[in-house]
Amino acid sequence: MYVVRTISKYNSNRLIYLLETWILLVEKDVYFISDKLLSNVNSTHLITTEQICGNTSHSVRSLCCQTSHDFLLYRQYLYEYEWFCHFDDDQYVHIDNLQKYLSTLNFNIPYYIRRNSWNTTFKRKKPSYSRHFWFATSGAGICLSRRTSSIQFMNGYLKEFYPDDIYIGFILNNYLNISLTKNLYFHSHLERQLFDNKQDLIDKFHQQITFGFPLSRKLLSFLPKLFSFNEDPFTIRTIHCLLYIHFQDCQIRLQNLIFNTKI
Repeated sequence: MYVVRTISKYNSNRLIYLLETWILLVEKDVYFISDKLLSNVNSTHLITTEQICGNTSHSVRSLCCQTSHDFLLYRQYLYEYEWFCHFDDDQYVHIDNLQKYLSTLNFNIPYYIRRNSWNTTFKRKKPSYSRHFWFATSGAGICLSRRTSSIQFMNGYLKEFYPDDIYIGFILNNYLNISLTKNLYFHSHLERQLFDNKQDLIDKFHQQITFGFPLSRKLLSFLPKLFSFNEDPFTIRTIHCLLYIHFQDCQIRLQNLIFNTKI
């Protein structure tokens, strides 16, 4: 199961590019958390949050309230899916790599998977449950096994007053003894040095699981220009074509690039 968090104002300039690329590959298994109904998303695959969570913001309350709806979805479909993955609307997901990676793990074991947010553990200063712990920023994607995803997220987040991603790490580490499984193939838009040079991109590009947008200028300089800026402002379609070159439109664009012809 894939849960994508978005807000209505980003429907036409972010979400639309995900709907036309990676989401198409797993459409029936993708659900959405949004402040309002979205015209291009099936309402049976959407939970709206505005009435309960209020205006969308990056406040602790708003973030935790929105994230609590992820866990409502997880519990609703707990026995239909083995894995539950959260992504934001500024991420491209290489579905084949994600599925291949998760297939190597046992969903009956508690897993909390993503790239670690910091290079050090979070230093908790409160006296209760005072041990340090790793946590993962949701901006690069988070995957939980079925065993993990049934946690009661809402209980206590206002008392701790942590942002949602830190609070998830706190609950899993300190209450349930589930530590972060680090996967460095998950990426957010905060990473500015994804590949060192063109050869590094050639060697490692197809190994990645998620990409965050906007990409760094350095990375953009390594990529071919398959679409106009208006067609692909975040280079999501370009990433998709480079990973799935067998799609007809991608084949045509790559051939035109190689032979220097126009579409």
